[in-house]
Amino acid sequence: MRELFWTEDRIAKAAQLWNEGRSARAIAELFGSKKNTVINMAHRNRDRFPARQDARQDTRQKPPEADAAPAAPIRHPDRVRRVTFSGAEVTMPRVPFIDGPAP
Repeated sequence: MRELFWTEDRIAKAAQLWNEGRSARAIAELFGSKKNTVINMAHRNRDRFPARQDARQDTRQKPPEADAAPAAPIRHPDRVRRVTFSGAEVTMPRVPFIDGPAP
């Protein structure tokens, strides 16, 4: 039988490096493997490898505050809203003999 690459000792060491903030590529270079093997191992051991998305959300654009009033939809007098057979709402050019004159 083939010896497992990810032994308990290696997983513990990788978890320690992960929690220190090392990248998957840096951990892979230390163990002589590839980045995807580290990512897959971290995925299988989620309890030891916390998600890192919280740190990346700080650099993204913040969502608008809840107190802000929603923007009023833009009304175009030369367009009309229609519902397609599939139920999707679309805007289309106004057809005077169907929709009547523009308001």
